[in-house]
Amino acid sequence: MSVIDWNNPNSRVSKYFTVGEVTNNQPARIPPVGPHRDNVIRLARELDLVREAWGGPIGVTSWYRPPAINRAVGGVSNSQHLTGLAADIYPIGRNGREFEAWLDRIWVYALGYGQSSGRGFTHVDLRPGRARWRY
Repeated sequence: MSVIDWNNPNSRVSKYFTVGEVTNNQPARIPPVGPHRDNVIRLARELDLVREAWGGPIGVTSWYRPPAINRAVGGVSNSQHLTGLAADIYPIGRNGREFEAWLDRIWVYALGYGQSSGRGFTHVDLRPGRARWRY
């Protein structure tokens, strides 16, 4: 993978995901240099595998959030979005509930059931353990 230009929303952080998806095309959401960016890349690589196994594109509603934005959107104070280890995702052009049920079977990390709660996304993060919850 080439060097990531964090100021270019079209720059790739992985095979399928871009800086624009990580930042929601908002410069204020560019992760700081260091572990946050490493975490984003780690999650992007996991999501590349998910996309390939699913066989179709995956959209992102939220990924990295700095503290001020996390507070503004009502995120919890220990949100994995704050470290770049979480993303809220959905299948593009396919059934979200089917995607969420499929993801529940294969995702070995934490998953929040947003599709089945009518939120339009499924939360995934890389915290240790197979935590599950509903919104």
